[in-house]
Amino acid sequence: MTGQPRSIPDILSARLCTIQSIASANAEHLRLSQLAGGMMVLDMKDEADGTTSTQRDEARGQVYAALQATIDAIRELELQLADLDRELEAAVAREEE
Repeated sequence: MTGQPRSIPDILSARLCTIQSIASANAEHLRLSQLAGGMMVLDMKDEADGTTSTQRDEARGQVYAALQATIDAIRELELQLADLDRELEAAVAREEE
């Protein structure tokens, strides 16, 4: 039955899954941020020592790309959560009628 509104428990279940996905994406973003920070510290050490390391260049690019991917994923999940909140609000309003 397409077009049939979902029940409040179904919406809440979907909302919980979305929140868990946001939490997971945030944890991955934090992990990657810490990795990027560690790379920056190593770069500062190299600079202070007067050395250079091109070995981290590729890894740095991968980390920054992954950071951007997690930001994009979090934004998309937050949009999904907002849609679920609107759907939940409508479902509650239907039940109150």
